[in-house]
Amino acid sequence: MARSTNSRFRVQRYHAALTVGNVLTTKSRRLDPVAVHIRQGEMDSACALHCLAMAFVILDVAKRSALLSMAHRKYGVAADLYAVLGDSWLEGAYAQDVVDALEAMELPLTVRSADGFDHGVDLFAVESLLKGQLTLIAYESFKDGRYRHFLLGVGCGGHMLGQKFTVDSLLVLDPSADALPFSCCNGMLKIDRPIDFKRRRKSVEWRYESAGHSEPVRLMSAISVVRNDVVLC
Repeated sequence: MARSTNSRFRVQRYHAALTVGNVLTTKSRRLDPVAVHIRQGEMDSACALHCLAMAFVILDVAKRSALLSMAHRKYGVAADLYAVLGDSWLEGAYAQDVVDALEAMELPLTVRSADGFDHGVDLFAVESLLKGQLTLIAYESFKDGRYRHFLLGVGCGGHMLGQKFTVDSLLVLDPSADALPFSCCNGMLKIDRPIDFKRRRKSVEWRYESAGHSEPVRLMSAISVVRNDVVLC
């Protein structure tokens, strides 16, 4: 019997370097698979720095062990990262701070960004994740406009109908939440119904969900980070 061409499937797509298991890991050129998630402390505001550190681990730009002790390193990528963003540990960082820091570090990375409400940040984030690019995403809470937070986007979820993939969620690693076993993410940005992001400039209302947490948010900025010195076979 021929399979119906109208079959609709739930699909998740996430970064190719990630391996889902009891612990979410990535491969390194020098080591066995290493854990990806890096937990943010309760007293710091360094969510952007933690997201960059996780991105560096996934892209194999820096060793996890070095990043965990970045404040004490004197040389290398981890030391340079702390030198350019260490001041944000207590006060936090904005998208332009992150972009400037990456440019100053002169790493083999291609960095693109979108910033500002009603300026196409949603479309940029969705398209970057559909291309398989790690994307730092900053959101602002609808309930409390003073609360802003960075997440690391690692993929997207939605429905596949034929060859068409309709995105309704962004898969993220949240440094302020614990890692989850057998999952590529520990948080999701969701929309209630499909949106044609290419025709919409106005900021979308997302619902951010993680363990024990759910709130409406809108995206402030998004920064895609792609390693440009690796040839994939």
